[in-house]
Amino acid sequence: MSKSELDWILKLGKNIPIIAAACDLNGIWRGKRIRFNSLEKVIKEGIRIPLSASCVDIWGSDLEDSPYLFESGDADGYGLPTGIGPIPFFSNKKDSVLLPLWLFDNKKEISPIDPRHILNSICNKYKDLKLYPVVAFELEFYLFNENKVRSLNFDSPEFTNVLSITDIENHEEFFDELYDLCKKNNIPMDGVSSENAPNQFEINLKHIDDPLEAADQAIIFKRFIKGIARKHKKRATFMAKPFSKISGSGMHVHFSLLDKNKKNIFNNNTDLGSQTLKNAVGGILNSLKDSTLILAPHFNSYKRLRPGTHAPLNICWGYENRTAAIRIPGGDYTSKRIEHRVAGADANPYLVLSSILASALEGILKKIEPLKPLTGDTYQKKVIQIAQSWDQAINDFEKSKKNKNFYFETFCKVFKNCKKQELEVFNSRIENFELKTYLEEI
Repeated sequence: MSKSELDWILKLGKNIPIIAAACDLNGIWRGKRIRFNSLEKVIKEGIRIPLSASCVDIWGSDLEDSPYLFESGDADGYGLPTGIGPIPFFSNKKDSVLLPLWLFDNKKEISPIDPRHILNSICNKYKDLKLYPVVAFELEFYLFNENKVRSLNFDSPEFTNVLSITDIENHEEFFDELYDLCKKNNIPMDGVSSENAPNQFEINLKHIDDPLEAADQAIIFKRFIKGIARKHKKRATFMAKPFSKISGSGMHVHFSLLDKNKKNIFNNNTDLGSQTLKNAVGGILNSLKDSTLILAPHFNSYKRLRPGTHAPLNICWGYENRTAAIRIPGGDYTSKRIEHRVAGADANPYLVLSSILASALEGILKKIEPLKPLTGDTYQKKVIQIAQSWDQAINDFEKSKKNKNFYFETFCKVFKNCKKQELEVFNSRIENFELKTYLEEI
């Protein structure tokens, strides 16, 4: 821990809550509160934590079929600092400190179900080839006033408010504090826009040439947004589809690729881009069906994936076409890139980026040719679609041979089991709408 980091923690006071935590499969922080006088030791040596912390379901329940639970005696491993360092955090409207961790076993070998290790393993494949992905996240979310959350009717509103500067002005203090906190923590927050619904916003993070750091920034950025929202008596949600009749929230990823000379190999000084770009697109499209569960990991995710909603359904690509799953933006040739538009805002940034980079690399190495790029409304085209239901996505993920090549085998098993367990909980519930429909009518 640097002297500057220690100094600002001391300014907050020795009684400041310090949370040492790692991200689970759903992108939720899991960890422990530690005392100030333990912080330096934890930074140097790590902290003991059950390896099963990575593989609990969305409610924090253990997976019934997990190699890290009773099969191994629910053994501890090590939570070691990621190198990000202590960062400001928020807990119940109070200032606090987060120490990000990733998980290792007792021999200090990586945990194959830790999402950060999964992404790092794929980044290492690029480094071995002297290729360097440049990535940027775009995150969409809804922001509500705290006193309205309990009374929200999630079947409304029915209107949109695209690119409203009034919506942004109504939350000026929130965005000012978010900019300030990001600047202090080297998170490259860029523009803010009002999206396709009232109080829905998109914030762009700038492109950086370290995918692992980009995912770190995205997962911390989401927490910053939620924490600052609470301080301002608001609530932020990254739920994929909180309203049935207006737009859901996505997590778009922009991706270009540099060679060892820092040259963008997706660029060939034409509008079409290089053959390497097309092969990367081919690999991504070829794996999209297999990876839908990573990009849309929750029950609610599939309410976002509907025709005519700017959420892609068809496995296709196009130039400057926002109805396609993969869009090639126009503009300056030197920044020629791929925009991946499928993931929901509810997805885990580490796993989303793992899926994109792994499938693109396969396309490049195997020289996979994509189908012809589509123009116009791709919702009206007859092409193969990604899964339209959670259970189908789970089935596609489980059957996939590609996933077993892309990721650790243990991760594939545990992630599939996690989603099956969550699906079973939803399937076992009887909701109010179901009762109103059937109770007396049949």
